Amino acid sequence: MNHDQIANRLARKFGTIHRHRGVDILSQGRAIEVVGTLSDLYQSFKQLKRSRAPKKYMVVPSRLLPRARKLLKGSGIGIMNTKGRIIKKCRKK
Repeated sequence: MNHDQIANRLARKFGTIHRHRGVDILSQGRAIEVVGTLSDLYQSFKQLKRSRAPKKYMVVPSRLLPRARKLLKGSGIGIMNTKGRIIKKCRKK
């Protein structure tokens, strides 16, 4: 699955729409950014750090999970898998 397919599916799951500018999904006080490649990982991290949402999550494919855990350690940003299941809870503002 590519970035847009994952973002659209998760947006439907959370009852909102996939935004093409800024953070991919805003829903119920959550900012959700979808990652597809390694370069997206760092870009998404910067995007979420700028967000003012109280809960921030990054959606990461399983092959990038170890790198995402290392990058996000101590940042307060949570991790979801591509189906929307929370792997690491976020820290609330």
